[in-house]
Amino acid sequence: MSEVKDIIQENDKKLAELKEAASPLIKYLCENYHPHVTAIVTPTSIEVMEGVQAVSNITEFIVD
Repeated sequence: MSEVKDIIQENDKKLAELKEAASPLIKYLCENYHPHVTAIVTPTSIEVMEGVQAVSNITEFIVD
């Protein structure tokens, strides 16, 4: 039981750290772009993309 508790605490810590790391980027995007952009961050790059048009949930061709 203690092991599960440790894992949950570690996940909570990582989530808090991620939020702290992401906050400056989110602030920058809000101040310099419009609400229709998405940033993709990898260990070696960042890409800012603009959503112009989207259609979602087209599932009629998915085979189970």
